[in-house]
Amino acid sequence: MNEKFLLLPIIIPAIAALLIPTIKFPDKKIRNIFIECSVILNTIIILLLVIYPPANTLTLFRLSERAGFSLRLDGLGTVFAVLIALMWPLTTLYAFEYMSHEHRETSFFGWFVLTYGVVSGIALSSDLLTLYLFYEVMTLTTLPLVMHEMDGRARYAGRKYLFYSVGGAACAFIALTYIMYMGGGESFMLGGTLGVWPNEPSQMLLWAWFLGFLGFGVKAAIFPFHSWLPAASVAPTPVTALLHAVAVVKAGVFAIIRLTWYVFEPETLSGTWAQYAAFTLACITIVYGSSMALATQHLKRRFAYSTISQLSYILVGVLLLTPEGLVGALTHMGGHAIMKINLFFCAGAILCQTEREYLFDMRGIGLGMPKTSFALLISGLALCGLPPSAGFMGKWQLGTASAASSPLGHAGIAMLMISAVLTVLYIFSIFSIFIMPGQNFDFKTANRGVSDPGISMLAPLGILAVSAFVYGLYAEPLIRFFNRIAQGVL
Repeated sequence: MNEKFLLLPIIIPAIAALLIPTIKFPDKKIRNIFIECSVILNTIIILLLVIYPPANTLTLFRLSERAGFSLRLDGLGTVFAVLIALMWPLTTLYAFEYMSHEHRETSFFGWFVLTYGVVSGIALSSDLLTLYLFYEVMTLTTLPLVMHEMDGRARYAGRKYLFYSVGGAACAFIALTYIMYMGGGESFMLGGTLGVWPNEPSQMLLWAWFLGFLGFGVKAAIFPFHSWLPAASVAPTPVTALLHAVAVVKAGVFAIIRLTWYVFEPETLSGTWAQYAAFTLACITIVYGSSMALATQHLKRRFAYSTISQLSYILVGVLLLTPEGLVGALTHMGGHAIMKINLFFCAGAILCQTEREYLFDMRGIGLGMPKTSFALLISGLALCGLPPSAGFMGKWQLGTASAASSPLGHAGIAMLMISAVLTVLYIFSIFSIFIMPGQNFDFKTANRGVSDPGISMLAPLGILAVSAFVYGLYAEPLIRFFNRIAQGVL
């Protein structure tokens, strides 16, 4: 396929986003069909690019010999591109019914579709400068979605999100500038583009990597730069599902993988203070996020803190700086997206149908919303790591990679085990509240007027619940694909 087709996944959502508020649709149904068709068209184009990847890089313009704006699809970009391509149509379908209860739908869907194109640009970026530009534009396109309600909570969450994102952007920009000065502005290449250092890496280069890790780590919700993520749960559920499962947080993880494996040389970073410092932050984040999830009664925030923990699972694999660790990170990155987006969908369905946000208000709700509760159960079991689910395969790959890496890997295993116990506790406590609220509980009163949502919301819940176990059952071909990426074949 010609490399010029790499522009289509970026341009099509941008055009659709402009047309949504411009066209006077006769009714919502026609508008929704237009939006869904635009999203599906973009997904088809991305999948065609994955099947028939262009051999060449598309360079649109150059700022200098070392800096340009270019697009290319390699193995790692394929993983992220397929992830967003499969999740966006399901989220759009879910959003139609959910947003029918909200206001300013046209504005919401305009920014929602535009963000699809921007995140596609991150996946297709050929170099660090291009990735950074799309990465920061993503902040601007997701900010109106976070602040959609425009009430006090939404404005506070938006300010917090912007404040943290600007701080992260500053750190990442310092790293980007120094990396390009040192000759690392070329197209991504597994093993690094900075070349081989003659002896040991200079302290300036290590600081550049660590600043880049912290800068991109803001979006990946690394401790102590995580608090914007639970605050952003005030946004409509289709937004929080994408923020916490696919688009923003996974873009942060994706950028860290690019920086660590495709700009710097992993073997040279191994054993340095920078690796130990970043790994320590990831381990702290794992336990902290799981502990806060267990302590939080707000359902969406519980899943938000869970996301904070699970993202650092992925970072532990990346920071082991071994091919096995990278394979484990990619395995869990894909599985976590499926499991966590569905958990948020379930929380959104409960909020949409009952207007209940806190677990103590949801006692016995499993009887009134059996389909939603069952989907939450399946995805929750997968997140706990029940074989042969997506969660099990990701944790197994991370565990085996950590076991082979000493001493950091052994510390990582300890943190993963502590988090696994906490995950079981905060997931199963939800089920006990839903179906075992206590003796003499009046289920009839608690479920008066409560029912499952319509097919537009239930269909994504069912598809994702099944996918959480299909991913694990058929993980072997995916793991072989991830191995090829880690070996530099793709």
